[in-house]
Amino acid sequence: MNTFEIGFSEIESYLRGSGWRRSRSGPFAEIWEARDNDSVRVFVPTKPDAPDFSRTLERLTADLARRENRPESAISLEISRQFIDVTDLRAEDSEITDGTIPLVAGIGLFNSAHRMMVSAAAATLHRQSYYGNSMPRAAHKHARRMRLGQTRPGSYIVPVISNARFGDLIDSNFDEPRLETSADESYFERRMLTTLSKALQSLSEMAVTRDRIPSKLDVRSAVDEGVSSELCSAVLDVIGKGGVDIFDVTFNWAPSSPAPRELSGKVEFTGESAEIIQQIEGELRETDAPAERVLYGVIRRLSLKKNETRGHVALETVLEGKPRVVTFELPLEVYRRAARYHGERRPVVVRGILDATPGRRATMIVKAFDADRSVASFDDLS
Repeated sequence: MNTFEIGFSEIESYLRGSGWRRSRSGPFAEIWEARDNDSVRVFVPTKPDAPDFSRTLERLTADLARRENRPESAISLEISRQFIDVTDLRAEDSEITDGTIPLVAGIGLFNSAHRMMVSAAAATLHRQSYYGNSMPRAAHKHARRMRLGQTRPGSYIVPVISNARFGDLIDSNFDEPRLETSADESYFERRMLTTLSKALQSLSEMAVTRDRIPSKLDVRSAVDEGVSSELCSAVLDVIGKGGVDIFDVTFNWAPSSPAPRELSGKVEFTGESAEIIQQIEGELRETDAPAERVLYGVIRRLSLKKNETRGHVALETVLEGKPRVVTFELPLEVYRRAARYHGERRPVVVRGILDATPGRRATMIVKAFDADRSVASFDDLS
């Protein structure tokens, strides 16, 4: 994989995560020392537009490589990837040799990359078994932000690059938790990849790892995880139309932020599973279930009256690009979790049937509620 552009923020993030601390600062450079040995120091350039920035960066990379006993290329790559998530779509087949791939398989792989990201963006907004002509415009808009890296030889790999530079979601200037609306948008691509990972894992479990044909209930439950007819089509572009033996997707999360919890880093499909996935795709097209909206936000208020069996929650979220408060009820066991997340000022995700009629109070009939684990902080993991 090629090295992406490196600036001072990438260098700073890498050094902090690798056990270094700032010792002295100047107008064009800084001195950093190892936390475990303050006599070990490195010279760090801070101005990318300075004439000697590249040369000083090379010297820094060489010093770090010697210290860590790793190749300089590996150090450069990791520094450059501090704020980038890279999703590798890989095709493996006996006909993929010398860095080349059969034309029909290559077309399928690139088509799959686009269709997969659009379906993931759609499922991040609305859970639906089949989108068809109702595919949200925002799904295409978000997918267009993704970038393709250069393909890599061997087993043919197409890297999809997305932003992992996040703003602060919670506005600390208020006593009660408030959503920082301008920062919410910066998390969409990470949430989108989290949805994609869960959906692919669910589809793989149905099509590859089970020893039986999935039932209608299995297929319907997979929609809750983000599986759609369109996602099935994206996988079939490679192992179906493309005729590839093995297709896998690997999620390389940005080092600057912890990986979302409880997700598989790699999901694999074989050509033998194509027939089952085609059946699942057809079942999803015929499933008659209402679309469910997915909202991300922060709990503003809670209330629970004596002897009530359901608690009342007010969530601040973003709808159509604007902040909006949505109210809903939760059963007591879920409400207690909501109260804990509220006290921790933790972002949450909620899924259900939304009524956001203009001019009226927005309400939701909730089907699922949890912490937003796609934006976990290091404090959450400690």
